[in-house]
Amino acid sequence: MTFLNLINKINAEYDNKWVNNELIFYISNIVKNSNDLITNANKKIDFKIKKINKLLKLYYHDKKPLYQITHKCLFNNEHFVVSKKVHCPRNETEYLTIEIEKILKKNNKLISLIDICAGTGCIGISLKKHIKNIELTLVDISKKCIKNIKKNLRINNVNGKTIKMNFFKFIKVNKKKFDVLIMNPPYLEKNELTKPLTKYENSISFNFQNNVINFYKKLFEKINLLTNDHFLIGIEFGYKQKQMILNIIKENKLEIYTKFYRDINNLDRYAIIYK
Repeated sequence: MTFLNLINKINAEYDNKWVNNELIFYISNIVKNSNDLITNANKKIDFKIKKINKLLKLYYHDKKPLYQITHKCLFNNEHFVVSKKVHCPRNETEYLTIEIEKILKKNNKLISLIDICAGTGCIGISLKKHIKNIELTLVDISKKCIKNIKKNLRINNVNGKTIKMNFFKFIKVNKKKFDVLIMNPPYLEKNELTKPLTKYENSISFNFQNNVINFYKKLFEKINLLTNDHFLIGIEFGYKQKQMILNIIKENKLEIYTKFYRDINNLDRYAIIYK
């Protein structure tokens, strides 16, 4: 079977052509991108058909995230490694990162930026890679995540300080103030957790309690100890949580500095507080 035969066969059964191609790129030694696929379209595939069928089943039937199959992701136009059981940000987080980047690019001074609940480090690392005057700190509770972050720092040739610590402990012991604070905490409510999510992702990526808003409450309670007088805060939250987030922001008299953004489904999903 040629690569062209295989692509036609797969696409007839599974409608996400981008995913189908990515799975081929992952297992093939000679076809690693779209250009390779065009060049080698009439060549015989260099892997067994049962191997691609297994991956297709994992993605389409078992609902395993693509990045947990290929262990890589493209985020903010940069490439990242995703270790097993490490959470990779979704499109909403990428949109938030792009909006923050637009603001930060207007500033020429040294910017101290902290990425809290950093996971793979995609947010902070991609921003640092695009904006050279950033001094980067990344915090996560997971040893596995910190190891993944360090790997992505090396791959992207970016300098950054990593801190392995519980968020609630960090905000108590931290002595440094930052210009930019970004946080993408475990915000899914307990009844939103599906089996594919909890099966293939690290359990610390999710909040198994009903008090999902606690991260934001604690963050804004300590905001004067975490940020400089003029700051930018970027946060992501669940699609039903805007009013709760807004209430917290109002309690801290920051609503006039706040802008909410919607995702591709027209749902309020993230906010930037820029003072």
